[in-house]
Amino acid sequence: MMPNPKVGVLFNLPTKPVRGEDVDYVAEAEVEDQVKAVQDSLRKIGLQCQLFALKDDVEGLIRELKLYKPDVVVNLCEGAFGDSHHEMNIPSLLELLRIPYTGSPPLAVGLSQNKGFAKDILRADRIPTPKYRVLNSFKDWRGGLEYPLFVKPLREDASQGISRESFVRNDAELSKRVDYIVKRYGQPALVEEYIVGRELNVAILGNEKPRVLPISEIIFGFPDEPKIVDYSAKWFPESDEYKMTKPVCPANLTPFIKRRVESVALKAYEALYCRDYARVDMRLKGDMPLVLEVNANPDLSHEAGFARSLKAAGISFEDFIKDIVFFALGRKT
Repeated sequence: MMPNPKVGVLFNLPTKPVRGEDVDYVAEAEVEDQVKAVQDSLRKIGLQCQLFALKDDVEGLIRELKLYKPDVVVNLCEGAFGDSHHEMNIPSLLELLRIPYTGSPPLAVGLSQNKGFAKDILRADRIPTPKYRVLNSFKDWRGGLEYPLFVKPLREDASQGISRESFVRNDAELSKRVDYIVKRYGQPALVEEYIVGRELNVAILGNEKPRVLPISEIIFGFPDEPKIVDYSAKWFPESDEYKMTKPVCPANLTPFIKRRVESVALKAYEALYCRDYARVDMRLKGDMPLVLEVNANPDLSHEAGFARSLKAAGISFEDFIKDIVFFALGRKT
């Protein structure tokens, strides 16, 4: 394996999202923190790198990549042209260019972004997940789920489209929220049974023998339901929602529950074809962990959950970046 590879760091240039709310740009801009964290780490471990920003010109990006000829690319793209739905197309492009890249392949990225497909696979593999429906409009509602319910866009991440109003208690509230998602975000709504219980984030690292890093828990300060990480809780430090959602890592779990959570998380990681690293979000319903989402290529900024689990595991961020770079180089043909 080459001792000093040329590394490209590929990211989507933040731009106004093509749908949703204006404040959704905050999540778009966060990629800049990831780029800095990765670039600094590559320099510390002595690897030469060059940044590649995907703007509005794919042909230009291809020319830049061919000119630099990176041996490997750290893929930080979370979409293209302000559209997160293009995220799976970026690893596809790198595969066509025959450039090894870090993180999950196109199928895994696409599956993890389409929450309905992901939950279909989890259910087919008997991996526990809350009961759900995908609604193109409230007219599609046929019942079959127990209130309260939780409503979110089918194909967004970073808590976009999620607020306190995502928690609904009756048909009237469900109709209003589904209508909001369909009109504002231009996509179906995922409706699932709201689980009262502890919320866990499970970071996983590796491939042939993936390892579960120390599990993180979100401690909610809200006296009443819903206890959720909505958009404000994730992105606005001055908000009450942010102040009332505190991560703790490692989570205080009994050995039995910890083993069960790790087992379910690994099954979900493998079921959705994740690679190199990912994060599985769960809720505990009693002693049973239920998978809420699987995040292929999760946020790598220093303040994000994955970095928190790395720190608790005693793994430096630099060692993690070195690991995933050499994971990718090992796939070079």
